Amino acid sequence: MEKKVLVIGSLNYDIILNAERLPEKGETYVCKGADRCCGGKGGNQAAQCGKLNIKTYMAGRVGRDFSGEILLQGLKEAGVDTRLVEKDQTETGLGVVYALEDGSVYAGIVPGANSKVSKADVEKAACFMDENTVVILQLEIPVETVEYAVETAKKRGSRIILNTAPAGIVKEDILRQCDYVVANEVEAEVLTGKSITDKVSAGEAAACLARKLGNTCIFTLGSQGAVAGAGENIWFCPAYAVKAVETTGAGDSFIGGLAWGIIEGMEFSKILSQASMCSAITVQSPGGQPSMPTLSKVLEFRKKAADSPA
Repeated sequence: MEKKVLVIGSLNYDIILNAERLPEKGETYVCKGADRCCGGKGGNQAAQCGKLNIKTYMAGRVGRDFSGEILLQGLKEAGVDTRLVEKDQTETGLGVVYALEDGSVYAGIVPGANSKVSKADVEKAACFMDENTVVILQLEIPVETVEYAVETAKKRGSRIILNTAPAGIVKEDILRQCDYVVANEVEAEVLTGKSITDKVSAGEAAACLARKLGNTCIFTLGSQGAVAGAGENIWFCPAYAVKAVETTGAGDSFIGGLAWGIIEGMEFSKILSQASMCSAITVQSPGGQPSMPTLSKVLEFRKKAADSPA
């Protein structure tokens, strides 16, 4: 049977404000420009998988509005099957991002139709879950829907990636059912209750959590790279040295690269490397989905990285 990815998650229409700094309280700040693009953690992760030539299905909700149509079209252009995306009476989710010159981002979202993603949507998507499927979930839809999706996917033998973003509380027995738990520094501190200050503390925390849950835990550290723990093993993958224009979607690109490596059956150290390559390419251009690399771009980047002196 065909190997595939099923993403159940959020879809947002993003407005990205390009600015030198954040405005002060009460200030009307004039930004340098604005970009409008398809977003939402679920949509971004699905788009990256589609661009990597993985058979990808997206399940979620958009509004019956112009923004929703743009999001559906963007996914289709990335090669994603959108038959599981429902059109809701609630307006499409919205993201507003301040993108600063140093590459950092400050984002806020209005959930909109994402808040309506329900167990019924999971049940509709369940026929796509089997042992050849990697199911990807995040926390921009109701947590009870995420938990139900994890339980459903587990029963059907799918491998599960849970991206605990944005930071939220998920029941421990649900985390145990996931094959991979992925978090950034802030989310990792919520998960572990430990201070994450560098790759050493991150590696120790990831390994500790992985032993507790009996799975693989991956913490992304931005410019410091990524660490992972599983059993007694700890892996560290340094970030690739690139000029970051904007980091919107970098974590989602990493998730897509992770799913690609899992589906291809790569060694875990190589999976981390490939996922980091996806992020490194993404941060070099503005916007989330538009900046995510195709498979050919990742392979080109990998060749250049291999040819570069250590």
